[in-house]
Amino acid sequence: MKGEIMKQPLRITIGGIAWMLASSIVIAPTPGAAAPRYAGTITGFFDSPVLSGDFLQAGTRLRVSQDNRITTVGSGIGTSSITWGDNSGATLAPSTVTFTGNSFSDVASGQVFPLGTLTYFNGTNSPPSLIFGVTMHLSAGDGIMPFTGPVAIVSTQNGGSDRVADADLLHFSNFEVPSTLGAFEGMAVTAVIFGRIAGESQLEITSIGLAEGQADHGCVDEAPLVDSTPPCASACGDFCAAITLALAGPLCGNEQLPAVLNRRLDQARHLLWQVSGTDSERKAKKRVTLVMKQLRRSVAIAHRAAKKGRISAACAEAVGRAVGNAQSQTEPWLLAPPAQQG
Repeated sequence: MKGEIMKQPLRITIGGIAWMLASSIVIAPTPGAAAPRYAGTITGFFDSPVLSGDFLQAGTRLRVSQDNRITTVGSGIGTSSITWGDNSGATLAPSTVTFTGNSFSDVASGQVFPLGTLTYFNGTNSPPSLIFGVTMHLSAGDGIMPFTGPVAIVSTQNGGSDRVADADLLHFSNFEVPSTLGAFEGMAVTAVIFGRIAGESQLEITSIGLAEGQADHGCVDEAPLVDSTPPCASACGDFCAAITLALAGPLCGNEQLPAVLNRRLDQARHLLWQVSGTDSERKAKKRVTLVMKQLRRSVAIAHRAAKKGRISAACAEAVGRAVGNAQSQTEPWLLAPPAQQG
């Protein structure tokens, strides 16, 4: 049996596009007031391990209660890297979660930017060695209120026939976009955490998305958690994962985008969140088509804004390039007949 993190239904991919779009949005400053700018380094640590909870059975995905207040084996509590599990006689190391923070500079209030990365290794754990959650703390420096939030750890027994069904999960319920990070058995998956400094200098986490080249190691899902549904079961599949990568990262760096462009991107983002909640290929295709239409309109808006001097020509080109890449990634899936779709 494998002790892996409390699993959750991931409807991966589309959520990734969503975090990318979110990362391009900047909240405009109050008229007449100087917008604050921030610089520093993100640091983080984990504490308050949850030592009793449930893991999921192989096949049935039924919950099994486990009390590990005496038996849990782990280390790193209070640091940026925690480890738990018992690999006695196993070929894999125990499970590990590590946060690595980024440095940042000239960040405006409300601007979404990458805070750092979270790497989750799905190792071997017996039921008595599981932990079921921790609290994550992220700080951005003096004068900025830190972020604190729970991380649920959902482990599953391994059936050995389906790496998706055997994936273990980390679930972040109080991100702006609640998200789940799944790691396939024996794999270390890395995700980028996006956030902003908003309001009264409060650090907030908006979303997460797979780092480049991580699609074979795990997935990110924004669908509601359902024990009976395996993770990464999006109808959009690998095609939307590819779009996610095409649209990853802030589109225009520190440039503030016009409100009309932000609204258009926000509409596309919400459509993508809806797609992440459906297993219907027909509905997924319809909504992704609408998303691409919104994104193409965003390109036209960006070019008009550049002509008026509201954004730079380089920013407009970056928007067009990202949308063009997304279009090239999604067209094969949208146009292929059902018999050719994976």
